[in-house]
Amino acid sequence: MVVLTVLGDINIDLITLPFKKLPEKDKQIVVDAIEISPGGSSFNLALAASRLGIKTKFIGKVGDDEYGKMLVKIGEKNGIKMKVKKSGKTGITLALTFSDGTRSFISFKGANDSFSLKDFNLDEIEGKFLAIGGYNLLNSLRKDVPKIIEYAKIRGLKTSLDPNWDPDGWKEERVRDIYATLPKLDFFLPDINEAEAITYTKNDILMAKKLLNLGASTVLIKEGAKGCLLCQKEYIKLIPSFRVHAINTTGAGDVFHAAFIKYLLEKKEIEEAVRFANAAAALSTTKHGIERYPTEKQVNEFLKALHY
Repeated sequence: MVVLTVLGDINIDLITLPFKKLPEKDKQIVVDAIEISPGGSSFNLALAASRLGIKTKFIGKVGDDEYGKMLVKIGEKNGIKMKVKKSGKTGITLALTFSDGTRSFISFKGANDSFSLKDFNLDEIEGKFLAIGGYNLLNSLRKDVPKIIEYAKIRGLKTSLDPNWDPDGWKEERVRDIYATLPKLDFFLPDINEAEAITYTKNDILMAKKLLNLGASTVLIKEGAKGCLLCQKEYIKLIPSFRVHAINTTGAGDVFHAAFIKYLLEKKEIEEAVRFANAAAALSTTKHGIERYPTEKQVNEFLKALHY
């Protein structure tokens, strides 16, 4: 029986191994490898959740092409109930990984750009939790997100949303869409750069206070190696991350999202859920491919070794 429905973007990722800097125009550099991997914030979340033992359903849109077929097979192979519309071309993201641990992305949104309520029925949302990712990449769906969240809430599901970076430049009307959505959510999970763009401030505590004042119930600001700022009306607290030798940070925030949901579904305390999510995200940066999504056993063993 499905426990978690994930709704949002899905694409192919082409991920470079780390390199120092981009080539100059009309020049070339060589990297040690380029990995082809399933991607998209939402599909990463679904894969991570399924690997953690959550019965997961994914709703999205892929191209009617070989990449689309490949993504559906990967989802099904990993135990995900796939509900995807096939049309057009599958989205592709080129993830450029730099030696200092930072990343840049070049994306073709493909079928994600036309993904809308026409591609699925609201009653296909099921389980105990609805998670939405890749919000700022889903231009045909974003105006209906409040309606989708309200539907889930009426049926007793908890809800979460990861906004994703906005490739359209964080225009005022698009930021206001997020403001309108915040009061309807149970959990809002921006990273530090997204939170800065949404709140027009560089201080993480001020970011948290502004998002809470806008009606957010619980905000989790992902701050990379620093950890996660847990923000509720009662208190704001940084839950530190774990030090690891990171080789691939792509999708770490999505693993965090999945692991956080895992612990919430088990009715754990929220700080404990964030700590578990930090550990899962840290572990995910130490591997490539499907193996970068840790199992619950792997996360618990990692925490046990650190005396948690």
